[in-house]
Amino acid sequence: MQGDVSFTFLDRIEEVELNIVDRRWQSALALALTLPDICGGIAFPKIVKHYRDGRVMLDRQKNPTRDVGTQYIRWFDEYAGDYFKLSQSDEKPYICGERCWQLRCEYLHQNKGFLNDENNIRFHLGLNCGMSVCQLESMNIQENGNDIRIDIEQFCLRMCKAAKNYYDKVHLEKDFSLYNKYTSFGFCSGNTKKESCFYYCTGLWQ
Repeated sequence: MQGDVSFTFLDRIEEVELNIVDRRWQSALALALTLPDICGGIAFPKIVKHYRDGRVMLDRQKNPTRDVGTQYIRWFDEYAGDYFKLSQSDEKPYICGERCWQLRCEYLHQNKGFLNDENNIRFHLGLNCGMSVCQLESMNIQENGNDIRIDIEQFCLRMCKAAKNYYDKVHLEKDFSLYNKYTSFGFCSGNTKKESCFYYCTGLWQ
C-alpha cells in the first residue's frame, strides 16, 4: 500500500495550536516561525534575489530565487505587526519583522542562545513572562543592548491569528495550494516489517 499525504496551510496553523495545547513549546515555536516564510512567498512572489549587475538569480529549476528574508520581514510588518502590539493604543508592535526574522534564523538554524553580538539583540524565551522590549536588570546583560522577552505561548497564538487573518483575506485570489508541495510525504509498506519504509520528497525542498 502506497500513497502521498499533503498538509495544507491551515493544517500547519492547526498543528501549532495543537502543540500549544500539548505544551510542546519548542515544536510550537518552530512551526509558528515558519508561517511568515510561507505567507511572504505567497504575498510577494516578485521579491527575488539579484546579482550585483541586476540579473535575477535562478535556482536549480531555473526559477527566480526567492529573497526569503525580505519577503518574511515585509509580510510580518504589513500583515502581522498589529497582532504583536501589547495594546491597541501602542504605536508599534513589541517585535518587528526584522527582529522576528532574526529570531527565526537563530532558533531554527543557529541555536546559539539568541545572543547576536553584531546587532546587540538578545531574545529571552519563556512562559507567562510577558512580552516587551526591555532593559533587563542583570549583571550579565550588556549595556546599550536590546533585550526582547518572548512569551512562547502568546507569540505562537498571535502568529496563528495573523496567518489565519491573512488567509481569510486572500485565499480566493492567492494560490495556497502551492504550499502543499513543501510537505508532501509518502508511506509504503511491504509484506514484512523489514520491507516497511518511509520517504520524503527531497526534490521539493529548495
